[in-house]
Amino acid sequence: MLPPSRPLANSLDLQGAFAQLSRGNFSSANLDNCLRQLTAATGRILNIERVSLWGLTSQPESLECIDLYELSRNRHSLGVTLQALRYPEYFRALERGEPIVADDAMKHPSTQAFAEDYLLMNGISALINSPIHVNGELQGVLSIERVGPHSAWTSVERLFAHAVANLVSLALVQHQMLLMEEDLRDANSLRLALFAGARDAILISDASTGHILDANPQAEKLFGRQLQQLLGLLQSELHAASDGLDPSQLLTPAQGSRAAVVRSTVVNRDGKIIPVEIIGHEIQLEKGRKIVQGVFRPLTVLEDPTES
Repeated sequence: MLPPSRPLANSLDLQGAFAQLSRGNFSSANLDNCLRQLTAATGRILNIERVSLWGLTSQPESLECIDLYELSRNRHSLGVTLQALRYPEYFRALERGEPIVADDAMKHPSTQAFAEDYLLMNGISALINSPIHVNGELQGVLSIERVGPHSAWTSVERLFAHAVANLVSLALVQHQMLLMEEDLRDANSLRLALFAGARDAILISDASTGHILDANPQAEKLFGRQLQQLLGLLQSELHAASDGLDPSQLLTPAQGSRAAVVRSTVVNRDGKIIPVEIIGHEIQLEKGRKIVQGVFRPLTVLEDPTES
């Protein structure tokens, strides 16, 4: 266990302590580990017995302890829950968004309700509770709790508590961003897997020029060409000369309507004419660019339109 730091007495001490805290790896993808580092480092720097982080739950409204660090035992624990219905004044104070600074927790109007079932049983005499916000929404609380005789919190200690709460908010935001990036990678991987593994041939073309931008393995097989041989071709070049297909027929007529379905014939590299059914729709990408996705399904028999 690392020895506690000397007390924070002035702004220079505060700057040094915050610099020490900021050097930690608090952008870790492992959020639980990151938060445990923060509570332990805060306890040692302030020489405070108890530092805890609480997460706000909505059903029912409550605070759940997600990490408590006890300095003298150098241990972490979790699991205590505080219900809003039992401590309404405390939760109203949190909603106001200002830190709760209780020099005497037994007498402070926002924390005195905790006296019998939390403060006395843990020997807590004074506390600072700093709300933690993410994107403007209350997400939890950082609680710094003095055990033993109560005394007034210094302005430096208050500022440090606020700085640590901001670090927790930053860690939560960074973790959310990592999760979003992972979801995006998963979505892209799924899209690529579905595109590559589709049973039908798929061509992606530029909506304004008709040039082919991408093709899946089934399209390579249907047209008898490798991907590099398809890229840059006009989609119309793959249709039989007598086909007369207007590329605009492949576009969805209107937003929310069914994708266009047309019958056509295409020509593979060997000159073989293959009847197909094409399902096409237009997709608008970022910055206004539009593409056309065409799904080509070979028809074993091309129906004669004169047959009844």
